[in-house]
Amino acid sequence: MEVTITYLYHSCFSLSTEDKLFLFDYPGGQVSKKAEEEFTEQIEGKDLYLLISHGHGDHFSPDVTKFSKYAERTVLIASSDVSTSRMDLDEVNGVIETEPDSSYRLEDIKIETYKSNDEGVAFLITLKEKIQVYFGGDLAKWDWPEWSVKKRREHVKVFDEIVESLRKKDLDIAFSNMDPRLSSWAGPIEFIEGVKPRYFVPIHTFGSEESIDEMVEKGWSAETEIFHYTSPGDKITWIL
Repeated sequence: MEVTITYLYHSCFSLSTEDKLFLFDYPGGQVSKKAEEEFTEQIEGKDLYLLISHGHGDHFSPDVTKFSKYAERTVLIASSDVSTSRMDLDEVNGVIETEPDSSYRLEDIKIETYKSNDEGVAFLITLKEKIQVYFGGDLAKWDWPEWSVKKRREHVKVFDEIVESLRKKDLDIAFSNMDPRLSSWAGPIEFIEGVKPRYFVPIHTFGSEESIDEMVEKGWSAETEIFHYTSPGDKITWIL
């Protein structure tokens, strides 16, 4: 299967296959007009799946459903903390409000959720019973220095448990945090070396794409290829 990943901004990415298009954590006006136009061109003739991991403003805009008019069919898949009442659902064909640690089936797509150590959920998507894609949302190694030792330990414990759980999977693509505000980058190296996905996409950069250079320079032991994007609209295609 050929899969194309497009970087839009921050944690917003699309994943395109021959007949399906997934859009993750669209934050509205934070995405440039050019990147949005290029994404819109990908939609024609495909089923569109709009995934929202949680309701923070850097991951969610109620305007996300505006893309529905370009798709063959649209399904909205949102964490239960997201207020769908604020959204125009007239051209949306289905809505799934997800709960943590649950499983959902959409024809040849299986969606599992993990409870985040921040807000909402992380998604594990299985396509055609074999291709596995993880999208972490705000589930990350949050070890803010201003937090108490107890609070840091609690958040890191959840992250470590997810890494251990995903280690047992055979992940093809993993989207997980690489936050430049933290010296740990919120755990991307630990994620890569623990889970060993075939491909890794750093998210949550707040537009500081150059910080990925530092992560690449540091390196990691796993044989994982990274999507080293430098600006919105960048694409990469992988054969799975």
